[in-house]
Amino acid sequence: MDLWLTNVQLETSYLKEGDWSYGTKTENTAIGINDGKIAEIVPMSEWQASSEATIIDGENQLLLPGLIEKHCHLDKSKLGTPWRPVTPAASLVERFETEIPQLDALPLSIKERGQALIDLELPHGAVMFRSHIDIEPMTQLRYFDAITELVAEQPFGSELVLFPQHGLLRSDAASLIEEALATGKASYIGGVDPYTLDQDYKTSLRTTFELAQKGHVGIDLHLHDRQEAGRATVKEMIRLTKEFNMQGKVAISHAFGLNDFEGEERKEVFQALADLEIHIISSIPISPGTIPQLKELQSYGVAVHIGCDNVYDSWSSLGDGSLQEKLARYLEIFAVKSQEDLTQALGLVTDGKVPLDKNGAQQWPKVGDSADFLLTPAACTAEFVARKGFVSKSFYQGTVVFTA
Repeated sequence: MDLWLTNVQLETSYLKEGDWSYGTKTENTAIGINDGKIAEIVPMSEWQASSEATIIDGENQLLLPGLIEKHCHLDKSKLGTPWRPVTPAASLVERFETEIPQLDALPLSIKERGQALIDLELPHGAVMFRSHIDIEPMTQLRYFDAITELVAEQPFGSELVLFPQHGLLRSDAASLIEEALATGKASYIGGVDPYTLDQDYKTSLRTTFELAQKGHVGIDLHLHDRQEAGRATVKEMIRLTKEFNMQGKVAISHAFGLNDFEGEERKEVFQALADLEIHIISSIPISPGTIPQLKELQSYGVAVHIGCDNVYDSWSSLGDGSLQEKLARYLEIFAVKSQEDLTQALGLVTDGKVPLDKNGAQQWPKVGDSADFLLTPAACTAEFVARKGFVSKSFYQGTVVFTA
């Protein structure tokens, strides 16, 4: 055994008064970790010390799955540089065409600014980062190279998304995407509003799927378009996911256009998203009528996730790098209150991993799981979620990522 994490509390069931759940039962446990995976789970009363293993005392804190940042931009942050609010821009195109000169003029490097964002997120429990990285003629692979170097130096997990923000067709970025794919360091290909930006969404999306299939990566597309533009893009992504047999490998970030489906078409689209395992990733915007109906999507079985997105960059002066804060915003918007629902809500920031299922049966952790978790003095998952609980330590594949 490489490591024993002792004296940690694992939730085993709900505490009830009649039909009402008010907390959880826990068991004092030792977790054995070998080669980055959970190798043993034993009650502390049965645990025996091993001279060859490192031992970390969990001090009777609750063990929860580590949080996963599903949407950030490590290459865009201005953290660490002098304060400047967002500069005016007359259009989306003007915004992204002025962004890169602004970032390149900053006194800190991409890696230094990216590290500042990482340092902001780690105290809130993040152990994995999915970062979109601009790739288009204005940057070539400069940003990609810097971020691949940055994450290679880190103990946490990462997924890098090749992100032709200026439009895949509009900026003629396909050859740069192929060059980046050839490094083997990317996990996804992204893109932005192909209907609006590329003005040929079918060709743009087909090219994206072809590149993803050729590079053996997934797709995570940013879709802000509404009405016909948004609906047409979603339906084409559903069709192409079937055609390219990419079930479980496609995500739509933001997905504001899902609000514009109605009646039977809405039911068909939401069910198709679930059947094809197309994931929806939201940064939980609060502007009226913008955020998709995430709870409704979940009722169909759609996998829903939360990410921070913009944190003090050329697009927003806001953002504190807290997935916990984003999750709390979700709880408030969708009126999540019960012990069971608060517990299940943790899955929005853990890739679906939750200690107890809806009926109170223990489902995490299990032997063989990756040793990705955090320690918190919170009494239960629901308290950690609702109260944005303190994170004292976090681990990725058995390696300490953060210590308070």
